[in-house]
Amino acid sequence: PSFMIYYFWGVTMKEIKTTTIYNENILKKFLEVHYFESMKTVRIILNILILVVIINFFTKDQVKTIDIITFIFVVLGILEVNTGIIPKVNYKRLLKKKDSVFNTKLTYTFKKNNFELINDKKEYIDYNTLKKVIEVEESYYLYINNTRALIVDKTNLETKDIEVLTNIFKEKVSTYKYIK
Repeated sequence: PSFMIYYFWGVTMKEIKTTTIYNENILKKFLEVHYFESMKTVRIILNILILVVIINFFTKDQVKTIDIITFIFVVLGILEVNTGIIPKVNYKRLLKKKDSVFNTKLTYTFKKNNFELINDKKEYIDYNTLKKVIEVEESYYLYINNTRALIVDKTNLETKDIEVLTNIFKEKVSTYKYIK
């Protein structure tokens, strides 16, 4: 059969099937969200240090060449830490890799307690083994661990299926986060 029915939270739940192709937009958005999520604390600390250097620069009575050079590097640091430069560089690197995930096609079948992932092989992943799930408007990012994440494109899903998946992730995954 193309779908099965599960009993979930007092209502029936059918399998939810969807396919995601890792295209340019999906990968760029993921790299951006991943960067800003993983660098949150580091970015705060760096911004404080940058602010201290800037205050120091403008409160000096005599500005030397080294102060100007330091100030220029600080401004570049502000740009790097607080903009999407690094995710864009990582995207370009990803395109150049021989075994790039670009245009990878993944098929997901979401069930009551786990989901099936089909690429070159079949793999079953229990929801409770996911490290975290980040939901954005158009995707879910399912983190298997610190170095592996899966992207589920929500644009192919019906609204009711998105609601069911969101509830499953909130219920069964230890860390769930929605980012606007």
